[in-house]
Amino acid sequence: MEKLHTPEQSDCVPHGRMTCDRCWKGVTTSTQQVGRFLLVHDPGHSGSSNPSVLVLGISKGNTQSAAIAKDDFDKVAFKNSRDRLLTILQVVGLLPNESEAEFNNRFRAGEREYGFASVVRCSVSGMDRKTSSYKADSPNVVPALKPGSEAYKFAYACVDQHIRRLPPATHTVILLGTTDAYIKHVKDLIGRTRGRVTPVNDVAYRSDGVLFVHVAHPSRGNGHFSAFISGKGSPGEKMRLAEAALRLPR
Repeated sequence: MEKLHTPEQSDCVPHGRMTCDRCWKGVTTSTQQVGRFLLVHDPGHSGSSNPSVLVLGISKGNTQSAAIAKDDFDKVAFKNSRDRLLTILQVVGLLPNESEAEFNNRFRAGEREYGFASVVRCSVSGMDRKTSSYKADSPNVVPALKPGSEAYKFAYACVDQHIRRLPPATHTVILLGTTDAYIKHVKDLIGRTRGRVTPVNDVAYRSDGVLFVHVAHPSRGNGHFSAFISGKGSPGEKMRLAEAALRLPR
């Protein structure tokens, strides 16, 4: 039987499913609906339990949320987008000589350097007004992180629970998402939970000795992915800013 862990036990976060119940005390179902947002109780963490670099998506997308219920846990994180994630990390100077096979092994319990999760560890989705269905894409999820939204309490609780105190080895957090709204909301959440935030540039900031850097999201629905990778336009400028921040001395 798969071993579960609770984040309160240690600053380190073992690979696997999590039993975090901060938002679920007294809730008898595995889902919560608040306003136009839906939260599914399926938190998890992949890779190193004490990573030097922690890579965080926004939340599990629909693909990952469906996979965690039936697939081998090692295959869930960034399912169907790991190749694009590796490309993003490499274009900003991380894992320069990594092959896709080597990168895939980093999502297992034996990994030492990299950890993978999401800002909101449970799966959050928003009701898309055009299709009247819950979607986990940025336009429908990022509003949940905005103060005043019905789901803000979940976003705040998750950042306070899992990012306020990071594993002791973690010196860099890579945040997948470069829209101005997402950077603003996450930066605000970091400041509210961890304390003072010191800007580095438009996509990076420091908090209590940890560098937070925003890069492109690997989702195949991200229309800015190619421009970020090729260095074109505003996404390309954000790529160069992320690369510059990651070159700075720790």
